[in-house]
Amino acid sequence: MKIIIAGGGRVGGALAARLVAEQHQVTVVERDQNTCHRLFEDIGVVTVCGDANDPWVLESAGIHGADIAAGVLARDAENLAFATLVRSMSSARVMVRMLDSRYRPAYRLAGVSELVEEAEVVVAKMTTAIDFPQVAGSLPLAAGTAILFELEVSTKALVAGRTVAQVRASPEFPRECVFIGIVDPEGRITLPDGNTVLRAGHTIILVARRAELARAVEFLTAEPQRQADSPLAEMLRKVDFLVPLNDEQLTTVARGADYQRKETGETIFKKGDAGEAFYVVVSGEVNLLAEGGRLVEVVKPGGFFGEIALLTGEPRATSAMAATACELAAVGREDFRGVVMANPAVALEMSRILGQRLAKMAQQDRAPQKRKGLFGR
Repeated sequence: MKIIIAGGGRVGGALAARLVAEQHQVTVVERDQNTCHRLFEDIGVVTVCGDANDPWVLESAGIHGADIAAGVLARDAENLAFATLVRSMSSARVMVRMLDSRYRPAYRLAGVSELVEEAEVVVAKMTTAIDFPQVAGSLPLAAGTAILFELEVSTKALVAGRTVAQVRASPEFPRECVFIGIVDPEGRITLPDGNTVLRAGHTIILVARRAELARAVEFLTAEPQRQADSPLAEMLRKVDFLVPLNDEQLTTVARGADYQRKETGETIFKKGDAGEAFYVVVSGEVNLLAEGGRLVEVVKPGGFFGEIALLTGEPRATSAMAATACELAAVGREDFRGVVMANPAVALEMSRILGQRLAKMAQQDRAPQKRKGLFGR
């Protein structure tokens, strides 16, 4: 399409760059000669140096054959004059950036088909970002009564793996919320239907009434309730190096745990791997193996392993493999460190306990034995 843009400032320049990239025929009308030169050199757009409210300038810009005329001048009075002049000279569709909503009736009388209220867009986007930090991006529609928004599907979200039809059939999902598109991690977009599966890591695009946005976001980001939080905290209470943590800190560590299921024979980590987490066995059994697959230890429910590498930063000293189907609670380095480092006294006490354990470990042999809580993994 042939598009005339009145104003080459920040908004006009960005609009011109996008339209040129999309292969439109664009001409920018701008008073400032330096701005005209810069736009031509930076993005290759055709520029006409002059007043966009001068009929002769608009004629030289090709207004008679334009499909769209966009006014993004610095003041509403200038944009209104531009819209009125364009309507008298051309059949182009007119759209403008409106800075003051009091100009809305005048713009409508001038035949402006599209009004973009800058303050409304900014306020709506900022309030949405404040109220819903999970939302990746948003755009107000219908004077802000509806919101188009993007949301990434979390790996832990209940909706991950469900179809659009299943989500919409849920009574908790608002009726006035519609799926518009789904973007995969490579940036490819698809138009969803009822059979489209919501996959973790993909971004969903939806439109919802502003009043229903909270319900929609809450439903789409809901995660399973961890029934094992309290039992895990009790298990962690028996871990010697966690003794300095109080009940609240233990609960925080437990809530940050990632629950994993492993099948018989599945590798949990290998000797030499970086120690990014330590594990508590919730159910089943885990074998700790030395070089050559020699059994070092069997860790049973309530036991833990992998903590030495996590605490010292050294590579894993053994490999870990599921001896049976098992459920593990993995406590990551960052979650653990966030709790410990918030209290220097706790960190100091843990360092003392760790030193004692490492000294005892140096005296132990490598023969298979029952779990005593002192073995290095």
